Amino acid sequence: MRKIRFLLFALLALLYVTNVNAITKSDQFTRDGITYEVTFMDKAHDGLPERYEVKVVSSTKSGTLTIPESVLDPNNQYTFKVTAIGSAGSYPDVTAVNLPSTLKTINTNAFSNSQITTINIPAGTDDIKDGAFAQINGLTAITVDAGNSKYTAADGILYENNGGNKYLKAYPVAKAGTTFTVPNDVYGVSTNAFQLAQNLTTITLPASIQDLPTTKEANGFTSAKNLTAIKVDPANTSFKDEDGVVLTQDGKTLVAYPYARHGVVDPAYNGPLVTMHPGEVYTIPASVETIGKGAFAQAKEITAVKLNNVKKISEGAFYAVRNLRNVELGVSVETIEDGAISATPDLSRFTVDSNNPNYMADAEGVIYTKNQQELVLYPSGRAGEYSTLPTTTKIRKRAFYYAQKVTKVNFNSALENIDNDAFQVTTALNEITFAAPSSLKRIGTWVFYMSGLTKLELPASLKEIGSTAFSKNNNLKTVTVAANSELESIGTSAFSDNSNLESFTFEGSTTLKTIASEAFSNDTKLASFDVPANVETIHRAAFNGTSSMKHVTFQAPAKIKKIGEAAFQNANALENIDLPEGLEEIQKDAFNKCTSLTEIGIPASVNKIAPTGFQQAEKLERFDVNKNNTVYSSVDGFLLSKDKKTLVSFPPAKANTYYTLLPPTIETIGSQAFYAINKLENITIPEKVNRIEKFAFDQLVKLNTIAFLGKQPIPAANVDPSAFNPLNVNVANIDLSVRKGSEAAYAANNVWNKFHQVGVSFFEETNGAGNGETEYFPLSRNAVMIVGTKADVYTYVVQPKVKNHLDNSDPYEVRLWGDYALNDNTTNIEEVVFKNTLDYVGIDAFKKQDGSSTVKRIYFTATVPTKDMSATKWEYINNSGTYTEKEFEPSLKIYVKKSAENAYKTATGWARYAVQTSYKIPGEVTIQNLWGTFAREFDADLGIYNRETGKGKVAAFVAQKSADVKVADPVHTFGIYKFKVESIDMHGGVSGDETYVPADNGVLIEARQSRSLPSDFYYAIGEKDNTTYNITHNMMTGVTVKKTVVHSTTADPLYAMSKSEGLFKLINPGTSFNFPVHKAYARPRDIFSGAAKVQPVFDEEDNNNVTGIENIENTTTTDKNVYYNLQGQRVENPQHGVFILNGKKVILK
Repeated sequence: MRKIRFLLFALLALLYVTNVNAITKSDQFTRDGITYEVTFMDKAHDGLPERYEVKVVSSTKSGTLTIPESVLDPNNQYTFKVTAIGSAGSYPDVTAVNLPSTLKTINTNAFSNSQITTINIPAGTDDIKDGAFAQINGLTAITVDAGNSKYTAADGILYENNGGNKYLKAYPVAKAGTTFTVPNDVYGVSTNAFQLAQNLTTITLPASIQDLPTTKEANGFTSAKNLTAIKVDPANTSFKDEDGVVLTQDGKTLVAYPYARHGVVDPAYNGPLVTMHPGEVYTIPASVETIGKGAFAQAKEITAVKLNNVKKISEGAFYAVRNLRNVELGVSVETIEDGAISATPDLSRFTVDSNNPNYMADAEGVIYTKNQQELVLYPSGRAGEYSTLPTTTKIRKRAFYYAQKVTKVNFNSALENIDNDAFQVTTALNEITFAAPSSLKRIGTWVFYMSGLTKLELPASLKEIGSTAFSKNNNLKTVTVAANSELESIGTSAFSDNSNLESFTFEGSTTLKTIASEAFSNDTKLASFDVPANVETIHRAAFNGTSSMKHVTFQAPAKIKKIGEAAFQNANALENIDLPEGLEEIQKDAFNKCTSLTEIGIPASVNKIAPTGFQQAEKLERFDVNKNNTVYSSVDGFLLSKDKKTLVSFPPAKANTYYTLLPPTIETIGSQAFYAINKLENITIPEKVNRIEKFAFDQLVKLNTIAFLGKQPIPAANVDPSAFNPLNVNVANIDLSVRKGSEAAYAANNVWNKFHQVGVSFFEETNGAGNGETEYFPLSRNAVMIVGTKADVYTYVVQPKVKNHLDNSDPYEVRLWGDYALNDNTTNIEEVVFKNTLDYVGIDAFKKQDGSSTVKRIYFTATVPTKDMSATKWEYINNSGTYTEKEFEPSLKIYVKKSAENAYKTATGWARYAVQTSYKIPGEVTIQNLWGTFAREFDADLGIYNRETGKGKVAAFVAQKSADVKVADPVHTFGIYKFKVESIDMHGGVSGDETYVPADNGVLIEARQSRSLPSDFYYAIGEKDNTTYNITHNMMTGVTVKKTVVHSTTADPLYAMSKSEGLFKLINPGTSFNFPVHKAYARPRDIFSGAAKVQPVFDEEDNNNVTGIENIENTTTTDKNVYYNLQGQRVENPQHGVFILNGKKVILK
């Protein structure tokens, strides 16, 4: 049973995942050198099929990268279809790639910085984003599989069928040639089609081109590194070029300016620093009224633009024109769209003609609408502090976009809206202020993304914080929301990835209802969070990765309904969270890896808990479910269904090296009930369990033993194939432990016969040979439970360890006394001594099958009370609070060490036995005439009575010092012999303590203060039993466990103590004597030939006697009523004087 190949097991364990993360949408994982990101994770619902998909985001592989069609998640539970290639991944050593047939989407800047030279598009791919291959620096050709209905390739160039029209989709960036003419059947050029083309200097557009789409950051030719001219066939009816710059045919819209085209050199436009790009001016053609979206995006040579007659500057028209320093807005400009001129780091101020009816520039060169209500554009190169005009109500999108020199902004009181992206990547911006009373209602999406803010004080008027609004503000430490806040929502990732954010505080009431997905994710220093009362949902991963968060509280009266998927995942410092009444749902992985959480209360209102809601919360020891909950219940901290028949979730901290018990009411082990319990080594399955559901025992890398209390195996049909997920769990390394007699049934079961080996309960004689066997049931490779005994003894002793004689393994620790352990016992055990660390005492532990019990006393030598008292552990308590089951009968006496008495009386499950529990052991030691004998199965402190009362002093003796023999009548053989004895402390006992008797040692006991002991005399279990004692020269032999037949011979005479006389009497040689338990007989060092009586003497005194034997069978005849003189001579007719009568001095007058 216990033979294992430990090294092999350890090596195999390394193959499996030991650090399980929840898998949710947007999570990343790596398999075989490829990193994936989850894009869809949808179960089948509303008639829709399940959808599990991932995209490839990077790879560390070298050479040819072959991407599989599907991939398993790290936990080997979900099979994901590979349907996309992500944006801007890293593939530094990949030289070629084989794309899977399942691929649907290739995102922008796929396969960045790889060494790929050619790429083939599968037939099923139907969504290639603009600029998909622009970052593949060595790409010379693109090909497409036959059968692709959307994409084709010619001469290594990718084309797209878009609504029946042909677009040039992607030109390979490293394709040879300095000039290229777009084929005459092409209808349009996609945005970024020629992005980063390395060799082209001139592109010619044919007459067929009718569409040149652009965006706020790009056109079709953006960043083509050497492109100086874009020519248009004169026959084209939609477009024309003017000196290599593309305009619409009517000349009114400037569409695209070549990346490398130079302006006219004009020293008047040189910058203030000689290191700046020399002044180059481009004058917009006089016919142009509109500069299109992204028309000048990322152009690198020009430093100044003269707008001439331009009326409209479209969104992103001058996005990231690196060297742009001067833009002169004349009277003609009617419309400036959001972010029209942004991310231009050398542009320090705008000038607007004072006669412009639509716009104006303030004294700092910041553009506003003419009515000064909307801040339109802030010059990206302007440094220092800025205050918005008092009339400002709105800051437009991208107004401060990439303004990396502004350090402080003071917002005016009337400001209501800060629109999307307004302050994105303002890395030097460390402070913003809001003038009181603030009117701010909205902060849009991505507004302060990657700013340099160090603190944030949000006004009460604010209602909405958009997604990613304050994300990646790595200097941000504190956020406060003013009292009486009107805030309603905190958007997705609004405060995510703020690595120094320590506190987020609501200074008073707020109307906040929603904390969106990932709102505070990866804020690793956020220490606590007080959830406002009106919040109804904490969405997916809202606090994922808040690794310093210790406390989460909910303001009352809480309206929270749902805690979303992975909401507090990896909040590994979280110590407590009081879930409020009203909460209805806890989604999967909500508290995954909350490794400091020790207990969780489940309100009555909760009706849905995902089984992995608390996975890998390694210190979680208990769920406490409100008794009024109609869906769930808890027993001993286990999360169960209301009827207590299904185990929903196992608290990880209950995993125990020695044993792991489950509530006996369980019939079904639910889906993922034990999922990823990394410390689980063993589990004991209750007798009623007949079903195990999906992934119940998945990701258990240390599980080595399953013990079944039931004698019939769970049917194979009732064990889900994934219950022991074969991709994660190697059942060949797991032992089964079953009750003796059920081995064949398990061997015939197609599930259980795959396990390593079936071990059975074993039987050992542990209370003396011939005294009956005890059945030990292994619950792990370390511990056993006593499930039955046939021992025929008076005192049954439970030793700390037991060895299975059928194998060569190390001994087991005896940790549990099972339910109904004496159920089949037919003997008359009166006492049980536990010398072990007992962790579990079962129901009706000492009752027989008929309900009777012969056990009257129990002794516990351990100082720590049994922690698992079954009636308490399994909550056998009715609605009125009364126990319906018990471990001990009310008449049972329980004895413990004095130092542990209070601990036992107050421990969980023990308080109701307090009146039965004592350290004082009465009635076992009674001395009538100076001397007696004693032996016990545990260390005994015989001096405690005297120390506590001053009475009943005793001493224990073991060794014969010498034989000072005096014969009273040499004619007869009935003389009294005397010899000296020495106390136990002189022969290996406790130094200086003549009252401490180590276990299993027989001793003489002397009453030192009177001839008898007080009637209320008691002793106690010895406190010094952590030491092994070796008692030397002991002439006494103690009888423990049960009465014993002893044999006295002439060569080896044995002596028994007379209780009434206080004398040793010879057991007649050649006879057997049935010696009672807990007494001791003597084997003196010297043989008193023919002697009937021997008297021990201490310090030459003749005053000795103790507990002894009242009736001695088969001893020599005694000589009662005979007188002896003080020389030991018999006197037939004594007259006057001192004589010895029946062992006592008498005076005759």
